Amino acid sequence: MTEQLVVDGPGAGWTSVVSGHLRWIEGQLDGLGLPTERSDELRARLLAVQVRAADPRLRVAVFGEASSGKSTLLNAFLRRRLLPSSALVTTRTTTVLEHREGAEGLMVRTADGPLLEWPSAPFATWAGRGRESGPDTLERALQRVLTTALADEVASLRVFSPVRLLGGGVTVIDTPGFNVTERGHRELAEAAARQADMALVVVPAVAALSLTLVDFLTGPLRDHHDRCAFVLTKLDLLDEDERSEAVAVVERRLRDLGCADPLLLPCSPGKALGEVEAVGVSGPGELGGSGGPGELGGSGGSGHLASFLEVEARIAQLAADSRRSAVAATTLGLLSELLSAVEETAEARRTALGRGERELATLTLPDFPAFLDTWAARTRRRAATELNPALSRTSPQSRTTLEVKVGNAVAGEKINDLAGAAEEVSRLVRNHLRQDAQQAVRRAAKRAGEVLTTAAAELARDFAAQYSALVDLAGETRTAAPVPPVVWPDPPAPDMSGIDRALSAIGTQLTTSGKWRTGGGAMAGALAGGLVVPGIGAVVGGVLGALIGRRGPDATREQFLQQVSPVIAAAHEEIGALAACLPRVEESLAESVAAIRRQYDDEWREEIARLTAAHEARRAELAAGIAHAEETAATARRRRDEIAALRRHTSRNVPNPEEP
Repeated sequence: MTEQLVVDGPGAGWTSVVSGHLRWIEGQLDGLGLPTERSDELRARLLAVQVRAADPRLRVAVFGEASSGKSTLLNAFLRRRLLPSSALVTTRTTTVLEHREGAEGLMVRTADGPLLEWPSAPFATWAGRGRESGPDTLERALQRVLTTALADEVASLRVFSPVRLLGGGVTVIDTPGFNVTERGHRELAEAAARQADMALVVVPAVAALSLTLVDFLTGPLRDHHDRCAFVLTKLDLLDEDERSEAVAVVERRLRDLGCADPLLLPCSPGKALGEVEAVGVSGPGELGGSGGPGELGGSGGSGHLASFLEVEARIAQLAADSRRSAVAATTLGLLSELLSAVEETAEARRTALGRGERELATLTLPDFPAFLDTWAARTRRRAATELNPALSRTSPQSRTTLEVKVGNAVAGEKINDLAGAAEEVSRLVRNHLRQDAQQAVRRAAKRAGEVLTTAAAELARDFAAQYSALVDLAGETRTAAPVPPVVWPDPPAPDMSGIDRALSAIGTQLTTSGKWRTGGGAMAGALAGGLVVPGIGAVVGGVLGALIGRRGPDATREQFLQQVSPVIAAAHEEIGALAACLPRVEESLAESVAAIRRQYDDEWREEIARLTAAHEARRAELAAGIAHAEETAATARRRRDEIAALRRHTSRNVPNPEEP
């Protein structure tokens, strides 16, 4: 753009300001390390601002609801019924109207890329021209493009006319009616609002300021009120005495919506267009003779045409007077949006980097010895907690079974055979208790093996997860170690020495009790029991000898069973503790834990050390990236505020069309 607008003192041209901000943005896009999709999006927006800053043409966008008279207004500007009614339009793009000297034309870019120009053979083929009869006119070409199934294929549409719309250097953007249900129409209008230097908002007098229009004025056009002109159409549908009141009501409503000084332009474009066609006015350049704008010379137009030509002249004058400031304001607005996007992107990048830094901070694998030691200690604690219950007391069923066996051993005449009874009872008690002890030790060993297997699987899982995170930092691919095999030895043999000592002490207590007079029978029984099985044999034999020396067989049997029950119960209690067996199980488990730890340490020590260096470097990189993103966001925010202030200053320089 060759012209510069000085908006803030000598030499402070807005184009140079914009160029400086754009260069800064371009430099930041590489440093933020953005995903390709987001980077491409911002670069596209950057290019759009660059193109807009270099384009001196004024862009006037026309907005309105369907059936508001928008298409009729544009046709009146063109002096012909060129554009179809907006209610019929199904295209999902805006229509750009441009001046081209000497010839009219149409240029369509389809969704799949080809650029087609009317009139041409490729365009006729695409549009199905061969199926129609009659002359191939621009009106008919637009009808096909805008209102048929071809509209779904249109990505952009430009219409060229020899008519100078609203003066030279003006591009008019026709937007689809934003209140229709057709998908994407409102989005198109919102995009045009961001690109427009001036906005002509068509307000039908018969249904002024509907909820949809109010929503659009307070939404997409909220920041563009200073560049809006409101064309009040369809006045011819009101009685003459109602028109001034309608104008006053619309003006008041616009002020209530935040338009401090709304520019309201009442006219009847439909009636004016009919009169234009009747009198043959060909364009805005033919606005009158010596009488000034709005006069038709000798054409003899009516009040509707004169009023419309006056509105058109005011819009053209406003466009000419505010061209530089309006283009500047639009460019600055786009730049402000771009800076806002950079700010948001930098903040999002900072958040993502912070999340990555926190995730890395949770990794414990980089301190590999501590990682393995923590696992080993945790496994040993778990085993110590879970092994004691495995060596719990024997079940009541086991005790009942032993009591039945003992009763059967002294049943009937068997108790009269002192040596045989003592031998049988001693054997039964000894074997039964040893079996219980072996089962308890096997349970403890099995549980220890389960604890170790589970712990090894947990170690493999935690190691693999953290190892993968470290490998990702280095950009490598490697499979973590599989779960190591758990080697678990056979359970140790139960140590019965404590049980023997306990039984001997109990037997001594029983045989020396005042309840029994220990005679020869007791001595003989104790001797016989001691010869059979040391420890428990002495106890049982002593009991039997004392009983036999005092009572008959039945009484002896009954008394014996009563006295032997506490002995058996005490033996079971001793079996339940098995304190001497537990350390041997724990020792075996500790050896297996140490073996697994050595396996990991031998295989992975050097690899983890290498990856740990990458881990620390990555954390430092993330910290630097976070700092850069924070700085970028802060700078973008400050630049955006500066641009917003410059834009407000630029908008205040827009001339008042009422002033001479």
